[in-house]
Amino acid sequence: MFRQVNRLFAQTCIVRGILQHSRNEFCSTALVQLRSKKLLKVSGADASDFLQGLITNDMGHFNDGAKCMYAMFLNNKGRVLYDSLIYKWDENSFLLECQRSVFDSLLRHLSLYKLKRNILFDDASAGYDVWTLISTVNTPLPEITFDPKSHINLFADPRLKELGCRLITINSLDAATLTELFGKNVILKDEDVYRYARYKLGVGEGPDELPPGACFPLEVNCDYLHGVSFHKGCYVGQELTARIHHTGVVRKRLMPLRFIEQIGVLENIDKEEAIVPARNSKGKIGVLRGFVQDFGIGLLRIKDAIEAGTVKMSNYTAEVIKPSWWPVEAPKEKINVT
Repeated sequence: MFRQVNRLFAQTCIVRGILQHSRNEFCSTALVQLRSKKLLKVSGADASDFLQGLITNDMGHFNDGAKCMYAMFLNNKGRVLYDSLIYKWDENSFLLECQRSVFDSLLRHLSLYKLKRNILFDDASAGYDVWTLISTVNTPLPEITFDPKSHINLFADPRLKELGCRLITINSLDAATLTELFGKNVILKDEDVYRYARYKLGVGEGPDELPPGACFPLEVNCDYLHGVSFHKGCYVGQELTARIHHTGVVRKRLMPLRFIEQIGVLENIDKEEAIVPARNSKGKIGVLRGFVQDFGIGLLRIKDAIEAGTVKMSNYTAEVIKPSWWPVEAPKEKINVT
């Protein structure tokens, strides 16, 4: 117990030192408890090889020093089932962060492929909480890492610097303790602040925004978010993903939408609301996946959306935004897979 207190005290000093050194970067920074997330622990001598055969990314990155990795689990038709942040926890164990609503489904999916491998599955949410430390103005935070065995484990988000950092803490470390630790530079916010920041960037998460079995990983920007390896060996759904990358071009992608009229708290738009150009009759060019206040995210035909500039859904009008973090050499919009 004495050693645990000492480690926590040391971390407190480190964090305070970082905040004092990087005061400008931490202005307008939100601390959000992600109650919608759960953690699934995959451990055992075969854990790394097991996950390697199921995810879009390469577990070899952990051998090269990575602490956190973005990846997706696909079905045998190459469509997205679940998205996840995967954390290196200790030598033979990993934590899979997923949406609370799909935790049981993900566990069943993994269990189908377990066979006689030396692997254990545990609900790590019984002992740990997930938080995000994110800039509310979409500016990068300093990259910081902590000892995975400590009380506060902090990982830079592997997708975009603008998405800040993830914190995994023991359950007994509550919001009051954390906010006191970070001081006045960090403000405790609810989960809508995190969703708003993601929508401004055009980043989707979870089954509401990435409906299971409904889209390909490249359509939801998994490749742009460093979540796909095109150099690793086979995994479930790999053949079609590789074919789209090497011989096809992606016609649709998730894109941010800025509403011209802010949507009221009591108003609602269906998640699958059709999106059409505001000024011509091309018909449906996409579907809405989610919104918070004046920002949303939609799966759109890129060429048509950019040409339209402004789109309509229900009684609302929105401006289509091409994310600044998309690579300049983004492929032309066409796909040869149905």
